Amino acid sequence: MLTGQLLFGMVLLQMSKLWQKIYSPMVFSLALRNLKLNKFRTILSMIGIVIGVFTICALGMVGAGLQENINDTIAESANSLQISSIEEKYTPDGRVVKGLSEKDVNDIELAIKSVSTDYTIAKANMGYKNVKTGNDGAYAIVIGITDEGLEKSMKDHLEAGNIPNSPGGVIILSEYAEKHNLHVNSRISTTNYLGEKTTLRVTGIMESTQMTKMMAMSQDLCMIFGTMELYHHLLGTNDGLYSYCMVVVDDPYILTPMENAVERKMNGKAYKDSDDKVTITNSYDTVESLNDVLDMIAVFRTALSAISLIVAAVAIVNVMLMSVKERTREIGILRSIGTLKSQILQMFIYEAGLIGFIGAAVGVILSCIAGPIVLYLMTDSLELMLAPSVFIYIPMGILIGVAVCVLAGLYPALHAANLNPVEAMATD
Repeated sequence: MLTGQLLFGMVLLQMSKLWQKIYSPMVFSLALRNLKLNKFRTILSMIGIVIGVFTICALGMVGAGLQENINDTIAESANSLQISSIEEKYTPDGRVVKGLSEKDVNDIELAIKSVSTDYTIAKANMGYKNVKTGNDGAYAIVIGITDEGLEKSMKDHLEAGNIPNSPGGVIILSEYAEKHNLHVNSRISTTNYLGEKTTLRVTGIMESTQMTKMMAMSQDLCMIFGTMELYHHLLGTNDGLYSYCMVVVDDPYILTPMENAVERKMNGKAYKDSDDKVTITNSYDTVESLNDVLDMIAVFRTALSAISLIVAAVAIVNVMLMSVKERTREIGILRSIGTLKSQILQMFIYEAGLIGFIGAAVGVILSCIAGPIVLYLMTDSLELMLAPSVFIYIPMGILIGVAVCVLAGLYPALHAANLNPVEAMATD
C-alpha cells in the first residue's frame, strides 16, 4: 500500500515538473501581448485555420451522419433478398409474360433451406393504380403480399393500427398519411380490376424506412400495402404469377450464402448469363455498396481538408517568420536580460498555439451550425448529431487546428530562439 502511494506521488511530481516546463505564465502573457499588438495579422492567420477546421468538421459531421443513417438502414431494412423473374413465360392464349410461378418459388425455397431454416418467404405482386383521398388524387404503388410475409415484413414497422386481414384493408406510409391528413379508418377511393368504383380502408400506418422512401421517390407517391387478395381485387390475378418474392431473415449476414444458393439453383453457371432465370437483390449488399461510396467521399473530403490546412500552415509559417524578423531587436534584448532560449521558443509556440486554438474553435462553432442544418435537410433528423462518430469531430477539429499551427510555428520559433543576442540587438 505504501509503495503504491509513493509511486503515485512520484508520478504526480514528475507531471508537475513537466507542466512547469511546458507552461510559463510570464511567457504566455508576452505571447498574448504580441498577438494583440498585431490584431489584423493575427486575424488573417486565423482565417486559414478557420476554413480548414470548418472543412474537416462540417464535411466530417455530414459524412459520419450519413454513414450512421446507412447503418440504421442496415438494421431496419437490410434483412431480405428480393428475387424477380427475368424468364419469359407463355400463357395458354400465347401471350409472353414474366413472373415467378409456384414452381419457381418452391425451387427458391429448396435453395434457401440448404443454408438455413430461419426465414420467411413473402410472395408479392406489385402494380399501379390511380387513387383518391378526399379531394386529392395520387398515383399509387399497390403491393399485395401473402399473409405470412405481410405479418413478418410489416408488423414491427407499424406506427398505428393493425395488419389488414381482408381485401379492403390497406397500410400506408406515415409521411403520406400526415401530408393528406389520413389516419386509421380513413377511406381511399379507387377502382377494381373491372373498372368498378371501390373503397379501401386504412387499417395501419407504417413508419417509412430508407428503403420505402427510395421506392416511393417522393412523399406524394402513395404506397399501399395489403393482402394478395387486395391485389387480385384491384389489379387481377397477374396470370397466376408473382412479381417477386422476398426472403426475410433475422440475421442479415446469412443473406449472401442464401443469395449464392439461389443463384446456383435458379441461374445455373455463373459465367453463362443467358441461362439466368431470376435476378436477386441482396438488400445488405445494396447498403454495403452505399457505404463504399461514402468511404470514397470520405477520402475526397479528407484530401480537401488537408489542402486547406496545408495552405493555412504555409501562411502561418510566413506570418511567424515576418514576426520574428520584425522583433529581432526585441528578442536580442530579452536574451540579454537573461531570457532562456527555451523561453523564446515557448513564446512563439504559444503564439502559434493560440492562433490555432482560437481559429479551430471558430471553425468548430461554424461547423456545429452548418453540419446539423445539412444533415437535417438530407435525413430529416437531428438525432444523428448525437452519434459518437459525428460528435467526435468537435474535439478532433480543435486538436488538428492546434497541432497544425504548432507544427507550422516550430521552425520560426527555433529560428528566433537561435538568434545571436548581440547581432539581434544591433538590428534596426
